[in-house]
Amino acid sequence: AASAGVTALIANFYLVERITGEGSFTLSATMNGCLGGLVSITGSCGVVEPWAAVIIGFVAGLSYLVTSKLLVRLRIDDAVDAVPVHMTNGVWGTIAVGLFAKSDKILLAYGEATEDEGVFMGGNGTLLGCQLISILFVQGWVTVCLLPFFCLLNYMGWFRTSSTDEVEGLDRRYHGASPHSKSQDFNSAIDAEMCGRTHKRLRRSLDLLAEGPNIQIQQYHQGPSTTESKW
Repeated sequence: AASAGVTALIANFYLVERITGEGSFTLSATMNGCLGGLVSITGSCGVVEPWAAVIIGFVAGLSYLVTSKLLVRLRIDDAVDAVPVHMTNGVWGTIAVGLFAKSDKILLAYGEATEDEGVFMGGNGTLLGCQLISILFVQGWVTVCLLPFFCLLNYMGWFRTSSTDEVEGLDRRYHGASPHSKSQDFNSAIDAEMCGRTHKRLRRSLDLLAEGPNIQIQQYHQGPSTTESKW
């Protein structure tokens, strides 16, 4: 996760710099890169070496950015980058098992001895082939089960919202609240508290200025300590 987050942060900075002429460190790219790293290491966390986990995270950070930019170019709406984080890095994580898995770690994780290892660990490609077949099976199962469902939603007109609802925001339209309402309330409470403190300090300063002659008399008779404690 750390490797993917740092990779996404630096790579996004480079891409923004090449496009706009001025790079910027984006928190969302870093967080989604971390999530993509977590997704990609899920299948292999118990059967790979630490150095292999770093490589898996590095590829995950890059694959997240590439897929995210590709969706924007293709004008496919994915506001939270679910496809780059979960689908792309889910596929990559499944493949990574067939590349970096070690037989001794498989034995420790699953309690069964096997001669199948990742291709980069000296394997003959059998494990990688099994992983690729599993990817095709999952994609086929999801397509068969959900494609009719989405076609039905599109036929009934429920697949998309209206343009007005998109502009207004789905949270406000369907749930009656803005996603920023809590943060706005929190900021308003902080602003009110700060204004209250500023008002008290201002009143205290005005009172001290109004008592200026008295302060000078006290300073003359009692010394500077009285004035300092008064302020």
